[in-house]
Amino acid sequence: LGVDMNSAVVELLDEFDDPSYLDGADVCARRISSSTMMAPPPPSSSSSRNDGADPPSSSSASHAAPTSPFAPPSHYAVITTLPTGAFARSKRLSYRCAAVLPRSYAPSRRPELFLSTSDGSVVVSDMNPGTSGHEGGITDVDCRSRIEQRHGRHHRGRGRPDSLHGVRTQRTLPGVLHVRLDTYRGIDRLRIEGAGIRREERRTGPPPIDGMVREDSVVLHWKELGVLMVGPYGDWLRFSCDDDDGDDEVHLVPEVDCCRLVSSSSVSILQRVPPVTADILRIGSIEPGALLLDASDAFDAGSPDADEAARSITRGREGLLEEAIGGCVDAAVGEFDVGVQKRMLRAASYGLHFACRDEDRQGRGGGGVAAARHGRPSPEAATFVSSARKLRVLNALRTAGTGFAMTSGQYDSVTPGGVVARLVAAGRASLAASIAEYLGLGRRASDYARAMKAAAFVSSLSAASMKSSSPGGSSSNMTDSQVAEEAIRIIRGEEEEGGGGGGPLQSRRRQQLPKKDRTAQLRPSSGMYASVALAAHRAGRRGVADLLIMLEQSPADKVHALLAVGSYPDAAAVAAKARDPDLVHATMRAFEDGLADNEEGKSLYFSGVINRFPMEAVNMFTTYYSRFGELRGGDARPSINILLRRQKHTEAGLKIAKKALAPRPAASAPSSGDNDGGGGGSTDREKRKVEALKEASNIFDLGGKDCAFQKTCTDEQIALIADQEQLRRSYGSAEVAPPSSSVTSTIVSVIRYAAVDPRSAHRLLADADRIAKKYKVPEKRMWHVKVRALSESGQWAGLRNFCDSRARPPIGTRPFALAAIRGGQSNVEIMHYVDRMTDKSDGEDRYDLFCEAGMWKRALEEALKLGDGRKIAHVRSMCNSPEIQRLCDKYI
Repeated sequence: LGVDMNSAVVELLDEFDDPSYLDGADVCARRISSSTMMAPPPPSSSSSRNDGADPPSSSSASHAAPTSPFAPPSHYAVITTLPTGAFARSKRLSYRCAAVLPRSYAPSRRPELFLSTSDGSVVVSDMNPGTSGHEGGITDVDCRSRIEQRHGRHHRGRGRPDSLHGVRTQRTLPGVLHVRLDTYRGIDRLRIEGAGIRREERRTGPPPIDGMVREDSVVLHWKELGVLMVGPYGDWLRFSCDDDDGDDEVHLVPEVDCCRLVSSSSVSILQRVPPVTADILRIGSIEPGALLLDASDAFDAGSPDADEAARSITRGREGLLEEAIGGCVDAAVGEFDVGVQKRMLRAASYGLHFACRDEDRQGRGGGGVAAARHGRPSPEAATFVSSARKLRVLNALRTAGTGFAMTSGQYDSVTPGGVVARLVAAGRASLAASIAEYLGLGRRASDYARAMKAAAFVSSLSAASMKSSSPGGSSSNMTDSQVAEEAIRIIRGEEEEGGGGGGPLQSRRRQQLPKKDRTAQLRPSSGMYASVALAAHRAGRRGVADLLIMLEQSPADKVHALLAVGSYPDAAAVAAKARDPDLVHATMRAFEDGLADNEEGKSLYFSGVINRFPMEAVNMFTTYYSRFGELRGGDARPSINILLRRQKHTEAGLKIAKKALAPRPAASAPSSGDNDGGGGGSTDREKRKVEALKEASNIFDLGGKDCAFQKTCTDEQIALIADQEQLRRSYGSAEVAPPSSSVTSTIVSVIRYAAVDPRSAHRLLADADRIAKKYKVPEKRMWHVKVRALSESGQWAGLRNFCDSRARPPIGTRPFALAAIRGGQSNVEIMHYVDRMTDKSDGEDRYDLFCEAGMWKRALEEALKLGDGRKIAHVRSMCNSPEIQRLCDKYI
């Protein structure tokens, strides 16, 4: 609102608002998104729009244009200028203050602007001035005459004035004005219906005033005037406040059905008298509840007219007595005065006496004698009992020692379970347990309240013992076992049987429970002992905590309690006994988090898990770090340290050896530049491998004779790596002996290199024989390796010489012939090896070799020699020569 009486409303929106909301904005409204925040500021509302009719400039329109209609920005603003300046000049008035009704409360779902005028009225401006027509959508409420009324009367209207708004005039006097009948449901209001407004106080000392805002009322507080409540059409009530003379700050807190006045010394409640109470207590009232109340009072006074007055209600229309009973019960629940509560409940009980004897109710299935015969109470009786229980609880909450005053509506909104939880949070665990037991809220709520009561008991004893340790304090002689026993009795509810604890609510409820239910209460729910044990630990009673944790039956709660008190091995033992891997892992993580993040902490962590934790936890611990060490780039040292601490030398050494001999990924494979001449990169890798293998050998040595075989293999692998390095240096190439973990691969690479360097072929073959002899390669295996290496490298002359070096090769000549066949050699070369197979037992092999080489005629001859018809048929089916097929048909 500017000094020239022009105004504008800015709405801040984001991605959570409805995108279609912008479609209903005024045609002259501007939109500013986050992308245009750095643009030059737009002209002010007074200069850009003086009379509400000028359209925005083209530059401002460009700022308002969205970048994409399908992707609205995350934050943006809509600015709507309103023609309030033109209206003020035309009416010759000015504005004193402004207020905006949020769009969530307005019937049009758009904000509305309220302005108080200098002549004592209020104007309302619509958010669509461009399409509203007359006077740009501005409406004068015209409340000048009503705002001047300041009568001390009380508004007693029966209807609901839903359109009353709190405003302020130039003289700063509040008022509540009627604007429209179908709008503004969200303003803080107070209906002033019925007999009037009452104040209920719960405190010790002089009563302070409290205030409330409800559906059509405004409540304000001044230090000089106290609390002023202004109602419709100028009606008002004033309450003096004793704290006004002091320095106490008073806060008005609106609630669901009342208003609290909170100061540093007291809390008071201002609440409208319930309509049912006003109807019953109004002078000369003829409501059914009022008639029943009069009959009850007459009965208490010993008047003979009481019975006739009550029967006059039963002789009325059907359901009149039930209505009277319900009205008295509702009036009792809404009262704060215990005397009035009892009076109303006596009247309801008096009416129930006549309802049960009413013969007209015998045929009804829902109550009366018929219901009593079936063992079911009437609906009025059930309501009476539940209301009486509610009143007992509310009265217990409203005592000065509790300071937790609530109305019946608040009690219903919070629910009994919520009341118990709030009492526990407020440090009233004993009362919470009493209420939970009395109302029968279920085992979970009752057990929770009793556990909190036991925790409060242990904490209070700890605080008392600390106080007694100070000079002049009284000492507490209860030991840890005595404190634990008392806490156990509270948890189990056994302290109630002695009649000394629990209060009247618990004892009354206790008498109503069957014996089997009372026995069931002695079995606490899971987690109760653990929660009390944690409270004892926080209070410094470690002995009490240990005794209570031992009684906990839930493994999860017991483990978490032990972790909280720092008993990590015990927690691991409980988790292992429960066979829960998640709990075991949580225990180890908690133990690790409790140690320092340095080398000493890691050492303590390893030794603690291995030496103090159960075997299930140790195995999980070992498996976890073993899998982690096997990952690419993982550190295997933690798992090795664990195995060494557990005296498992074989597993530790094998883990190191496997890590050292693991193949490198393709990305880190050595290039030709690294390998030529024994490149530096390959040498460094081999050195690291040798060092790791030496470490594994040393670990195997620690294992003694149990690891002798593993140590021998590791030492031979180290020697093989040294021989490979020596070969690469001798021949000046890495191809002669690539880094490998196999003796056979090394021999094959040496023999293959003879094809690359024929001049050194004799020396290479000698080196291959030397390596085979050094590492005790069997003779037949060595012959097979040479045959494969010579054939794969194309050294056919060397293969023939190798075959002719022995009259009878150890592996026979069949591998030579197969190598020649698979190498694509001529039939002459193949026959050179086949002709040496002269034994009778070689017939089958000769036939197979001829079939392998496709020499079908020779294969037929061998089949005829063997006299095997199946082989002849096989030759006929495999060959493509018609001549051979005719011969096969002839011999078949």
